[in-house]
Amino acid sequence: MPFFLKHHFDPDLDHANLKPEEQADGSVDHYELNFVQNVEAGSVIAEWFPLDSGDDAADPRYVSEEMVFPAGRGTGVKRKFPNKLYAAVNGCVGYKNGKIIVQESLTISGEIDFHTGNINFIGNLTVCGSVRSGFSIQGRDVIVQGQIEGARIEALNNLNCPGGVKGGKTAFLEAGKCIKLAFCEFATLKAGEDILIKGALMHTNVYAGKRLAVGGRLTGGNIYCHEYVYVGEQLGGGLDTNTSLVLGYQPTLLYADQEYNDRIKRLHADISSFEGLLNKGDEFKVEYEPKLESALRELKLIKMLNLKLWEGIHGTERLEECKILVPGVVKPGVEISIGSAYLKVDDFLEDVFFYYENDEVKIGSSTKKIKR
Repeated sequence: MPFFLKHHFDPDLDHANLKPEEQADGSVDHYELNFVQNVEAGSVIAEWFPLDSGDDAADPRYVSEEMVFPAGRGTGVKRKFPNKLYAAVNGCVGYKNGKIIVQESLTISGEIDFHTGNINFIGNLTVCGSVRSGFSIQGRDVIVQGQIEGARIEALNNLNCPGGVKGGKTAFLEAGKCIKLAFCEFATLKAGEDILIKGALMHTNVYAGKRLAVGGRLTGGNIYCHEYVYVGEQLGGGLDTNTSLVLGYQPTLLYADQEYNDRIKRLHADISSFEGLLNKGDEFKVEYEPKLESALRELKLIKMLNLKLWEGIHGTERLEECKILVPGVVKPGVEISIGSAYLKVDDFLEDVFFYYENDEVKIGSSTKKIKR
């Protein structure tokens, strides 16, 4: 009796000829090309079925007289279910040299652009080229050998980009553990643990769960760090550049607070708009009264959630452990907050460190002024 091999993935996926994903309204999304077919360990990726003699629709390539899987690396068969092929690991499934394989790691030789679309991968991801503006990639450990532009990058564990980041004010990079970059400008960085920048960090908002280290200059942007900041060459860009550092609280919670505040601002704007329309006449009541009531309810809920969030934020205080070490130059205008303590640098400093003591931000004894 002949058998037909049914695939639970597209066996004919051609990375050289990907097509945009069609939306419900008939339009296409050129950023979603389904480059990766993810599977989890233990899921069925193919299975044999008896083929009826009158079934002419079956692809002859996958018809066989014996139930022998073209099983490759990362796959396996269970004794109880010999007609099913399972994924043995988390990864992407496909054919390679006539075998079904599941790859735990994926390397993309070119760039992330309209040829690949967005990449959402369950395993480790390496991009040999750049990630262009408007695209996003996700992976467990992510390496981008080229440059990151105004893209969104999310790594479950670590993110490493030796090519650096030119974010164009839209780049967002997030890692569950650490971020390592050659340099970074005009982006947002968020890491559960450490952020390490070999060169310059410019005009970037940073949320570092533990430590931030910058080998070169740190100029512009808002820096939120739980414990420790190191800046090798220069902190601040002068009075015309806003550079602020906030230490002592869990930055991921401060990031959530910022999102709540942004939503509150948008809700206030919506409420003001709805009230203005309702004041124009009764003909607007049917459409805008429910919208106004919904916005007011959401505003009340978010304010309550934000209040509870700050209770959690205060519970993460580590003020005595916080330090900012700058062996190089600190320029005037830099604002430093450690907990509720605040200091604005009003003169040029060199080889200093800042720390918390008695509800004040103090400067280490190695302070010395620079002659201008």
